[in-house]
Amino acid sequence: MRFCKICIGILMLFTIPIALFLAFYSLRYSFYSPTDYSISPYLVADQPVWNLCAFAGMILLSFILMCFLETSKKKRRLAGYLYLAGWCLIYGVMGFIWVSDVPYYPDGDQLIATAAAYYHRLGNFSMLGATGYLGKFPYQKGLAFLYEILFDLFGDFCYPVAAKIHVILGMITMIFGYLIVEETSSHRICKLLYCPLVAFCIPYLFLTPYTYGDLPSICFCTILFWALIRFSRTLKWRYVFVASCVSALSLMVRMHTWIIFIAAGIGMFLVSVQKKKMRPVLSVAVLTACAVLSVKAVDYSYYLRSGYEITKGAPMILTVAMGLGDNYGGPGIYNNYQTDTMNSVNYDPVAASEIGKEAVQERLDTFKQDPAYAKWFFKTKLQWQWIEPTFETLISTYYFDKERLDDTPDWVFRIYEGDLHDTFTGFADRYQSIVYLGFLCFLPILWKKRSSNPAGFIPLIAIVGGFLFSIVWESQCRYALPYYLFMLLYVPDGICFVCDMLKSGYKHIRHSSS
Repeated sequence: MRFCKICIGILMLFTIPIALFLAFYSLRYSFYSPTDYSISPYLVADQPVWNLCAFAGMILLSFILMCFLETSKKKRRLAGYLYLAGWCLIYGVMGFIWVSDVPYYPDGDQLIATAAAYYHRLGNFSMLGATGYLGKFPYQKGLAFLYEILFDLFGDFCYPVAAKIHVILGMITMIFGYLIVEETSSHRICKLLYCPLVAFCIPYLFLTPYTYGDLPSICFCTILFWALIRFSRTLKWRYVFVASCVSALSLMVRMHTWIIFIAAGIGMFLVSVQKKKMRPVLSVAVLTACAVLSVKAVDYSYYLRSGYEITKGAPMILTVAMGLGDNYGGPGIYNNYQTDTMNSVNYDPVAASEIGKEAVQERLDTFKQDPAYAKWFFKTKLQWQWIEPTFETLISTYYFDKERLDDTPDWVFRIYEGDLHDTFTGFADRYQSIVYLGFLCFLPILWKKRSSNPAGFIPLIAIVGGFLFSIVWESQCRYALPYYLFMLLYVPDGICFVCDMLKSGYKHIRHSSS
């Protein structure tokens, strides 16, 4: 037990500077994406007073809800599930309206990965070659494979169907997030706060038309967290079966799932120490093995169908080198470095890896020689990734199908390039401050709950891992969105902690005056 407390104390030491960084800069600054999308987002001074007022308003509403529930004698569990169903319905309606009216058409990696699925169905597997898209980036094979299945079921390039599936996955995320909060939070209003936090997470809603693995992976990882928490309590293997299925799907669509596996391994190791049983550790080994074998099975199936050798693609060190580069557009911004390097060495991964290692060492030497520059570089990079209120989801979805423009409602254009743009980004800005301040206020709860089920801290370990990983990886706001959603599992606890402090202060003043 003491060992678990020490480990959670170490986790808190990592979490404190991250939470302080996010809360401080979200109050004072924002990376703003203007309506002229030819201009990259740039740092602007924020309105700390309005951000604090938004957080205070959230505290006030939560305090009123807390007081109301204390006097309520209704059956809270059934009412809570009805409440959850209502918010799922609200989110579903908003999501279906959004994906139906926004004329988004995939571009870039989304279009190439899904086009690969179309070509594979026609028997053309050229993208699997060493110089092809999936040859250079083999971790996209799982996404292409799943889109093959989707195209088989609903027809080629059924992007509107995929967008509607993303809305449904968002509702599933809310359901399992609610169940996680119900399992891990001691205060009964936390699960009630969680639902509107998810429903009004603007970047999450805006990204639903996006034809990529971001939203599915968030859903699958949330289910994975719930299954591991349930297994840690019951030690029933059916939860490991659920975790194995969703972990395989998550790894197919997004490589960041490895961060989740590492977090799960740490969390379940602590559960094993606490319970003095090996089954929690074995559960992570099982689900990781299932995920890896599933991905390998996809690779092998493509090898059998195409005859192309399985490639390892561009070495990951090239992406690290790019992430540490002071590139055009900003620190770590994508600049096609991986492909250019692979081209220069005739697609020899060993030679490309050596070039990447030399580039990384050169950048590390530069940072060591100029600490002031290193501070500017990493601070700017982290702000870019974590302090853009919409996480660039408007930029990511600002590629429209020209054939649908005439049928697109005016309010959609007003959000992307008109008078509603600043309204929605302003709302997202206030919301982001609430999330980061609520996450900061959760830390005292983390200290108090050191002896509780460590599986409940797996999402938190993933957040810390994701933040540290973002320091060296490609600068992309969208990559931080999963961890932003994972924070929502803890924000209600932070808000309730502040409410409890206010309530305690009120009782103390009242007692003193009497």
